Amino acid sequence: MSMKSKILLLAAVAIFSLTGCDWVRKQMGKPTSAELEAMQAELQRAREQRVADSLRQIAVMDSIRLAEQARLPYETELTHKYYVILGSFKKDFNAENMVANLKKAGYSPVRIALKNGFDMVAAVGCDSYSEAWSEIMKIEDNDLCPYDVWIYSPEQNLHK
Repeated sequence: MSMKSKILLLAAVAIFSLTGCDWVRKQMGKPTSAELEAMQAELQRAREQRVADSLRQIAVMDSIRLAEQARLPYETELTHKYYVILGSFKKDFNAENMVANLKKAGYSPVRIALKNGFDMVAAVGCDSYSEAWSEIMKIEDNDLCPYDVWIYSPEQNLHK
């Protein structure tokens, strides 16, 4: 081997060892190690984002399921002669708020679906008209009674 060839070979080895594989990759049009690391980091961020999105979706679905389970079912068979109605609501959210407030106050509210699409929320069912009036007075003492409280009788046949 000639001296010139040895020098060229030594120069090539020196260049290769100083620049490493990245120089060769770059010359071949391939990504360098820094670019590969950046791509791996981006893939990892994308995986973590998908996991976080999945967890958020699961949490939303769980909260919807729990809210549906917590809903007070409609009273299908009205067993009392009178019901002290504290509100009639078109929006489910408002009816549920009234139910929650009554439960906090120690009542066992009854939700009654009306034929017109509204939902009545009764604080209590009673077997006599005078008992229903007594319940209204108790409710007024607890500051739960709206100004338009009324007594509903299933005989009025307004419910479904």
